[in-house]
This record gives sequence, structure tokens and C-alpha cells, in this order.
Amino acid sequence: MLHFPPQTGFRPKAAILGGILLALLNAGTVSAETLTYVQGSDVANLDPAKSQSVTSQIVFRHLFNGLVKFADTDMSEIVPDLATSWQSSEDGLTWTFKLREGVTFHDGEPFNAEAVKFNIDRLRAEETGSPVRSQFNAIASVEVLDPQTVALKLSTPFPTLLELLADDYGAISSPKAVTEMGDDYAVHPVGTGPYVFQEWVPNDYTRIERNPKYFGTAGKPTEIVFRAVPEGAARVVEVETGNADIAGNIPPEFAGQIEQRDDTRLLVVPSSFQIFLEINTTAKPFDDPRIRQAANFAIDRQAIVDQILGGYGLVPSSPFPKGVQGRVDFKPHPYDPERAKELIAEVFPNGYDGTVVMWTPAGRYPKDREVAEAVQAYLNAVGLKTEFRTWEWAAYQRELYAEQEGGTGRGTNAASMWLLGTGITNADLRLRRKTVEGDSSNLTGYKNPEVQELMTAALTELDYDKRLGLYAKIQDIIWNEEPNNIPIYDSVQIFAVRENLNDPVVFSDEVVHFDQVTER
Repeated sequence: MLHFPPQTGFRPKAAILGGILLALLNAGTVSAETLTYVQGSDVANLDPAKSQSVTSQIVFRHLFNGLVKFADTDMSEIVPDLATSWQSSEDGLTWTFKLREGVTFHDGEPFNAEAVKFNIDRLRAEETGSPVRSQFNAIASVEVLDPQTVALKLSTPFPTLLELLADDYGAISSPKAVTEMGDDYAVHPVGTGPYVFQEWVPNDYTRIERNPKYFGTAGKPTEIVFRAVPEGAARVVEVETGNADIAGNIPPEFAGQIEQRDDTRLLVVPSSFQIFLEINTTAKPFDDPRIRQAANFAIDRQAIVDQILGGYGLVPSSPFPKGVQGRVDFKPHPYDPERAKELIAEVFPNGYDGTVVMWTPAGRYPKDREVAEAVQAYLNAVGLKTEFRTWEWAAYQRELYAEQEGGTGRGTNAASMWLLGTGITNADLRLRRKTVEGDSSNLTGYKNPEVQELMTAALTELDYDKRLGLYAKIQDIIWNEEPNNIPIYDSVQIFAVRENLNDPVVFSDEVVHFDQVTER
């Protein structure tokens, strides 16, 4: 049975108790209890136009709808959501969307074409500070044709438009809520989705409740609670003791323990996430590509996968893990510390006398701190002196993405490298935000004229195969010639689930849907 987590102080209301009796009488109907999910880090920002955190996006998927969405976890087809249909003009410069009727936001305001225009214009506005603003540069204007019809006018063909609108940044917020709340909207999100936001207690929990007026398939749990539990062992205990129903980011060493219990089970799902060290390419020592290559040679990734991750991970063989659009497979970077020393000596004949400052979160990714510490030891072994700092996830996000001149963070230039990951499956977005000069998500300051030219060409290439060919060339450059980061491992997703529950829906980008979880 789904439970009421005692640490949150929630108590069943009379209506909920009545629902429990109804659920017992009608097996398989909507559950009337609270589902609690524990994850390694807290949400960072609940404004979908601004957040870059997967922990926040997991919450978004329950609160918001976009114009379109991916049909399933394979992400192979885009289907209607708030839009019921769409068509593109012959020249590809006008996209017209017909909108679903009778939909209201959680604050009672009507969803219509004006709301779509407001949200897309907001994404495009410089003052919003959206990290994906540059992705929508091709939209010249948004025109309301009637209350249920909206047209996007483009300055140039935009082949990835639907893919971007299906992403979390394309979520449609209530214009009234955004306007009235201002900066506070980040802690009071209002959408049209199957669940309604109730409260966020930072570093503790976020709580949402089922939307009784949802136009689509109703959610099953009455409430869903997302709790931040940084320590992996503690997340396992939460499920084993019944304080939580599902836990994510389970440390590999606990997999056997979970499988051996009668009341819990292990759920392992493929991931499009790659964990890497981003590098400040604007300052020594990593402004020289040879030092980035040296770092690649210095790290024994197979040892990290085997000894730290317990085999629950893969040695990267591409900038894109499996499940990412347009992936090209290369030879993994070999462990060759002598070659690393040679490259360092080419750049610094007398050795590098500076300090490589390493930052990492703790609890956001599987064994993130331990992995970063191992990399630190490998870098020290080839002659790079390092300094190490561990961060809480929300503070880490704020520091890395702090506004800087030109809109790029780079950790206020106080760090040489920092551990991050991404599970983005869209090839254009995955590359653009980490390789294009001036993009607000390009924290590394990476610049490569050839890559820039290829990305520009891909943005207007309507032939799908030709576009993937351009992405393939970029992957070759950043893997074999001029790295933009130091890949460490390709992730798998490990969950602990109470045995009496069916599985949540898990996407390869590590976003999880809990709205249809019921008792088995």
C-alpha cells in the first residue's frame, strides 16, 4: 500500500480516507494515497523556462503540458498534447498549430493561443534569461490567428522545432501566474498538467496533488512527494523501512541488497546520461587542447566503472551515449598515463606550476563525489596538482550558471573543471548548448570555428540524414581532435521500488513519470 511519509507531517484527510476504501473495493482504480520518491538532490528551480535540472524536470512532467510531446520512452515519435494538430508551410517558414479546447490552467485561467504566444515570447526574451533562448532564435514572431490557432513565423527553416517544443522548456505556464509572481514564479509554478503544485520546502520536499480537472488520463496517486536525500545509503533505507515508495540514483553497491529482500526490487533502466568533467577552456591549463587530451589519457575509466560503480555503467565510446539521436561510435579513450605526461610536457616543459581546481556535487549522480576523487588521483599521478571542492546541488547550479558578461557562467572562473552530466537526447540541443560560442549553457567557453560552422549549417538543414551527417562530423572533432569536456562514464539508472508497486515510466534522459504508479 502506498504510504503517508511520517517525516513530512502529512495526514490523510476525510476525503482521502474515503478514497482508500473505494480503492480497496475497486482494485486497479485510482489510488487515494501519497507516493513518495526520494532522489539524490533537491529541485533547483520550478520555472520550466529557466531550469536546467533533471530533478526539477521530473516535477515539471507532472505539472505542465507542451504543445507536443514524445509518444513514449523511445522518443521516436512526436504526438499532440496541448496542440491537436499542426502543419508547416511549403517553404518551412510558418508553422500553424490548432489548440485543444476547454483546457484551464491550475489557477483557473483559460489556455488559449494568447497563452502560447506569451510563453514562446518569454522564452525568446533576453530579460527572461532562459538557458535555451538561442535555440529559439529562428522564431521571428508568434501570431494569434484566433483563440485556438497560433502561428509561429520563422526567419529561417527550423528543422528541430517540434523536438524543442516537446522538451521541458516548451512547457506552457499560466501567463497570469508568471506576470503576477515575477521572480517568485520559480517557487510557485502553474501549468495545465495532471498534478497541481502545492509546496516546495527547499532541501526537504516538494509536494504536488492530483488535478481533478485534467483533460487527459488522470493521475493515480492523490499526492506525489519528491524528497531530497543526498546519501545513497539513506535512500535505500528510506525504501526498505517504508518511508518512501521509490528511490532513484541508487549506489551500485546496494543493488544486491535490494534484490535479496522480499519487500523491494531493483529496477535498472538504460540511460542517455553521460557523466563528464566540463573544463574551463578559457584559462590555463585547459586552454590548450593537448592538456584536455592528456586528461583523457590519464583516466582509467574501466577501473572507475568496475571498482566504483560496481559494473553499473559503461566506458564512453562517443560524446553521445546510446539513445541519443545521431550517435557515432568511436574507440574509447585508452588509459595511457605515459602519453598524458608527454602531452603535458609538450605544453609545459618544466611542468604546470598552477593548480587545477575541481568541483563536484555530492548525491546528484551515481557515486559522483567518489568518481571525481578518483579522477583527481589520476590527474595528480600525471603531474597536475589539484584542489577539490564538493557542493550541494542547488548551490552548485546557482554558482555554475551565475550570470556573467556575455551570458556564460563558467563557475565565476573560480574552477578549472567541474563534474556534470546530461541526458539530452536531441542531438542539436545536446551539441549546441556545449559547443556554440556565447550560448548561455556553454559554461566552458569552448570555441572552435569549424564546429561553429557545422552547427550553423545543421540549424537550417531540412534533410534529416544530411543534418545527422553534420552532427557526426562535430562528434568526431570533439572526440578525437579538440575535446570540449572529459567524458567519464555512460550511466545506467538504478531504482529501488517497493515490491507491491508497478514500475514508474522512466525515460532515457532520467526523467521519471509517477502519475500511473499503482499497487500491483
